[in-house]
Amino acid sequence: MLSILLYILLGIVVFFILLFVGFKIMCKIKNKRLEPDYYEIYKQQDTVPTGKVGLFITGLIVTEKMSHTFFFNITKKIFNTIIPWPFRLFSYMDKGVALLDEVKYHEHHEFTPTKLVDPYGNDRYIDGEPYIEKYKRGEVQWVEPSKRIWLDHGYFLYTECKAGIPSLTGKTMNRANLWYYDKGIKQKKMPHEEGTMDIVNGAIAKVREKYSDIPCEAENSMFYHEMRMKLHKLLDDGCETIVLSAPMAIYSHFEEFNSSFRHCFEYIEEWEQKHNKKIKVIMAPPFGHFQPARQAWLDMLKDRLDSIPEGSDVMVAVTVHGMPWDHFAWEAWLELAPPYRDTLTEEVKELVASYTFNRTDVQVCQDEFANPIWDPKEKYLSTNMVYKKGIKEGYDYVIGLPIEFFAENSDTLYHHAMQNYHGIEGYDVYEVLDYPDWSVPYVKEMKQGKTHVIYNGVPVGKYQPNVIEALFQSIDEILKKKK
Repeated sequence: MLSILLYILLGIVVFFILLFVGFKIMCKIKNKRLEPDYYEIYKQQDTVPTGKVGLFITGLIVTEKMSHTFFFNITKKIFNTIIPWPFRLFSYMDKGVALLDEVKYHEHHEFTPTKLVDPYGNDRYIDGEPYIEKYKRGEVQWVEPSKRIWLDHGYFLYTECKAGIPSLTGKTMNRANLWYYDKGIKQKKMPHEEGTMDIVNGAIAKVREKYSDIPCEAENSMFYHEMRMKLHKLLDDGCETIVLSAPMAIYSHFEEFNSSFRHCFEYIEEWEQKHNKKIKVIMAPPFGHFQPARQAWLDMLKDRLDSIPEGSDVMVAVTVHGMPWDHFAWEAWLELAPPYRDTLTEEVKELVASYTFNRTDVQVCQDEFANPIWDPKEKYLSTNMVYKKGIKEGYDYVIGLPIEFFAENSDTLYHHAMQNYHGIEGYDVYEVLDYPDWSVPYVKEMKQGKTHVIYNGVPVGKYQPNVIEALFQSIDEILKKKK
């Protein structure tokens, strides 16, 4: 009898060991890096075009009007990139309809709502009954903010039915529909699409001026069907080399090599298989590697510094988007950033030093992920920390230069702004933004004590020609090699 119990216990132990080993193997398989690594291909590629050449420009572009497709695709992309398996399975769960209060849509603690709306702006379910009535009956519950997102807000969930989309996606859609495109901005639209396409179309115009016979297409990298159709059109028109470009100063795995460019390769390979023909694909370098991109920021900063009295104490924050670098040490961004970020930072230092200011300082920092959740040991410097450092040390002006952005979007106006200005007097998450003229940089100024904290905006309008020129030069770096 004792031996039987020992065998049973041994069997249980072996079972759990096998289960644990199997789980670890599955985690390794599910979380392995995507193959092939297009950044490695980028570094080793043959950059000489052959035959008929076509140009395709694609990047993540926040749409002017609310697009549920855009926010569905971007949340799925984030879930797959940031959240490891098996935890990402929970992000896909459809627990019900995600709801937000029309007035208090960015709250961190449970409260009693007055009017609830779903991701499509409806205040009632398909049965015609308002969600608020369902809340009163206890069919709607409060969901706490995510513990993995700094300054996240909670939301309400109607749990009596499925929504047809993951609940977290519904929450993001609702936030965008209600805040980004409605309550948060007087114009009820985003400048990013128009501003980005002005850059793209400007570069394409320069390409056509120099190379009149090169067909060109462009598309938002979050609209997969449209990307595929436009790429296939270039190939159907006889292009034998496709030059890929993105309207980004710094490429990354997150945006290009595991997203927009990867999808392009997939669609091209699909066409190749169907037509039994090989296509040459060349990835143009990021436009931040070309001087005009830096000049756009220097011109903007000079105009700002010219308005500051002599003898002032001036700090400049050179800010980038940010990533949880300890979790993505292999990111292409880390290798591709220095030629742009570091060179521009040195040029900013030289420009600031040319003025007769009293004290000056230039800091490099990041808008996101340098926070208590992702960076509890403060290994990385956040934009918020730099702003507060300037305030604490009594600088007259702290000027923010968001060097990875070239048109205002939901990050610069809302998501990053909320983190950058956290704890600074004068910032209100419920402030209604007013940005009617997109040809003029959007500037936000707050004053705490003697310190003016100034978000200096992005290089639109009179500064944009340099950005267009940089994108053109990056594309021409490839096109001019054609024999």
